[in-house]
Amino acid sequence: MTHDLIFVYGTLLTSAEHDMGHRLRDGASLVGRGSIPARLYIIDDPDMPGQNRYPGALPSPLPADRVHGELYRMHSPADLLPAFDAYEACSPDWDEPHEFMRRTVEVSLEDGALVTALCYLYSWDVSTATHVASGRFTDVAPQVR
Repeated sequence: MTHDLIFVYGTLLTSAEHDMGHRLRDGASLVGRGSIPARLYIIDDPDMPGQNRYPGALPSPLPADRVHGELYRMHSPADLLPAFDAYEACSPDWDEPHEFMRRTVEVSLEDGALVTALCYLYSWDVSTATHVASGRFTDVAPQVR
């Protein structure tokens, strides 16, 4: 079964104005804002230490841990997902273990509705990453483009 909903929380957010975010909005419709049960971290790129940082969400069972973002309905998941898999370094072209993994998550929308969507979750060690307590990427990187 292919899901047509995708939850984004970092560089794909509308406010980030990233090229891949533009691709998402060209091929999907915004459903609304919401959150997932996870902890948000800022990861220092192991290939470019000190030069490139990006967000990663790690699932969490703790009720206080929420990562906030946007939910989209993809018009053609089969067209979009391979591009996002490549962007998130989890396509078959990348060595395993993948840094991000596409998983299903439960999204709580602002109106209280719960939906299941795809999301790219971080899967590597976060012991040296910076935890973002607010769960909002825009709180720590409003200038990301």
